[in-house]
Amino acid sequence: MHSDVPKSSTFDVPPWFYADMEMGVQDQDLRDVLAYWENLKEGQALPNASLVDPLDLRKHLGNLFMVRVGQNGEEFVYSLIGTTIAEVLDRDSTGRRVEETFPKGHPIADIYRLIYKQRRPVRTHGQLNWVNKD
Repeated sequence: MHSDVPKSSTFDVPPWFYADMEMGVQDQDLRDVLAYWENLKEGQALPNASLVDPLDLRKHLGNLFMVRVGQNGEEFVYSLIGTTIAEVLDRDSTGRRVEETFPKGHPIADIYRLIYKQRRPVRTHGQLNWVNKD
């Protein structure tokens, strides 16, 4: 059983960003999404993106974002930003490169590269400090 406080990771930038490498998911909605993702893997390391059906996630869609991985796992582009996320941030970053939306030096691209290389989910949490936002 995972504790509510994840172990620290090399990607952590206290006090505003943490990466939970062990997926200590307590929230039932996150557990539902993770279970959906796990069921789509069909014995593979990662599910095929074509198997993800947004209608299967309709309950969670407003709070989800999806990232499309570019060639060699070096570029990451938001392919979907949930409406709740867009409203909270007062912008929709669909179609934008992930690196454009975070402050310079933020570890998010490094985490996405790790996910791409290791083929595993990572839960991140903390304060949102997006570029060009007060």
